[in-house]
Amino acid sequence: MSTWAPVVLIRDSKYGMPAVQSVHLMGLTMFLATILAIDLRLAGLGLRELPPFALWRQLRRWMATGATLSILSGLLIFVATPGKYLGSYPFRIKMAALGLAILFHFLALRRSVASAGARPRRVEVIVAWLSLTLWFSVGWAGRAIAFVP
Repeated sequence: MSTWAPVVLIRDSKYGMPAVQSVHLMGLTMFLATILAIDLRLAGLGLRELPPFALWRQLRRWMATGATLSILSGLLIFVATPGKYLGSYPFRIKMAALGLAILFHFLALRRSVASAGARPRRVEVIVAWLSLTLWFSVGWAGRAIAFVP
């Protein structure tokens, strides 16, 4: 167990863990909202007045802020109670989905956004829906941590 003061505060206080979990969910919501907007635009389902790359540029700070909040708060949650998570099947699924989603984000989604219109429309739709499926799988698995051993 960690004796670092912030971790002790999170682990041992009545409101520490709920506060950090709230920041985690806020960051996840910010991040997923930007991904949703970009993926829906890539699929041709909204914000058609903006090219996908222009939308990406406008949302990238929100995306980065949400990702940073989620990652940092997630690390604090994990470090405060690692035993709870290391033995959790949904946590392992969440981490696997997170790894796949990050890889897909940087290897496929960014390329599709940058080259939107140059590929067949169905490829852009497939990329958008795969992206959404992967990112929402991270959230769903994270939610299952509280209910599934």
